[in-house]
Amino acid sequence: MSGFAYPYTCPLIDTQIGRAKGDLTTYARDLLRSYNVEISGQEMLLAGEELFSALSDIFEKTRTANEDMRTAAHKQIVALEAENMELRALLYCQRMAS
Repeated sequence: MSGFAYPYTCPLIDTQIGRAKGDLTTYARDLLRSYNVEISGQEMLLAGEELFSALSDIFEKTRTANEDMRTAAHKQIVALEAENMELRALLYCQRMAS
């Protein structure tokens, strides 16, 4: 074993953040239009940005949780590799003694 064999997920998280930003902008526009509020394209983008800004902390906490899981997985793998080596050495010593 050598580390956590799973590709980094930050690019996927970044892609989904971009997607959410676009979806929130569209949602804000559609919501305002459903109340017969007409806004300019610039105002629509601003409303989407404000909505996204209110939620962006959630995405960053997801990224942090992902990094924390990776760190914990790496530490566990290192500990298991060390234990594996110790057990192999013990087994080798027992074979040599018999």
